[in-house]
Amino acid sequence: MADKKFFGAAQELRTRLTDLINAGKPPLEVVLELAKALGEISGEESYYRTTREQIVSVYGLALQDKFILDDELAEVKARLEKICAAYENPEFTEEEHIRIGYALERHKQEIERLERLKAS
Repeated sequence: MADKKFFGAAQELRTRLTDLINAGKPPLEVVLELAKALGEISGEESYYRTTREQIVSVYGLALQDKFILDDELAEVKARLEKICAAYENPEFTEEEHIRIGYALERHKQEIERLERLKAS
């Protein structure tokens, strides 16, 4: 029974890898997709997040790979949108608005930093 389960997981990984390659995806996107699949198969959902953080640090920030920087920039912008919506919500207290405002400013600064990295 365990062999069938392993075979199914391995087959799924092979299929995903083939699909990504045939689609012409960038190599780092392939690695991230495989990390996501491995995390799902192993039941370790944090595996993808940890792998992504490592890739962003090494390939994005240190080596300034444009794909990784674009991916990180998109993620920070998406979070900023949610933070902006929360900041506009009148249900939050003044103290909560101050904290949300701080997060809003930090995200704007991070976007500027990532855009500078992309430009260099």
